[in-house]
Amino acid sequence: MKNILFICTGNTCRSPMAEAIFNQICREKNLDMHASSAGVATVDGLSAAKNAIDTMAELGLDLTTHKARFLPNVKLSNYDLFVTMNYDQATLVESLGVPHDMIRVLQKAPTDKYDIEIGIADPFGSDMAQYKKCAQDLRESIEELIKTL
Repeated sequence: MKNILFICTGNTCRSPMAEAIFNQICREKNLDMHASSAGVATVDGLSAAKNAIDTMAELGLDLTTHKARFLPNVKLSNYDLFVTMNYDQATLVESLGVPHDMIRVLQKAPTDKYDIEIGIADPFGSDMAQYKKCAQDLRESIEELIKTL
């Protein structure tokens, strides 16, 4: 089984949603992969954000038992691939000794030719519309990622 670690800042929004979406897709496609998540600036044990929980519930996914994990406290050797939400997080993961070729950055599809946003935008503190947009960006990016694994 291939083990994937999704990484964001606080491990209360993007990476737990990515973990849930990835695992759902893998179950549906009968893929031998499993995801977990962690954050680069969090405290172990924090719950997922309410809007993340509610957004995932609308998709039939449960984040109510999610507990944040601080990346330096995670045993990195348990993972085959590290997937971050932006390049700054990828650089931080690499500084922890993870080889560059084991790190990917999720990219959202540009909405128009002027859209230069890199990575997946952080919805923390935003309304449900932003969380739903984030979940859609995550699903699309994860579907593309899975094609490469």
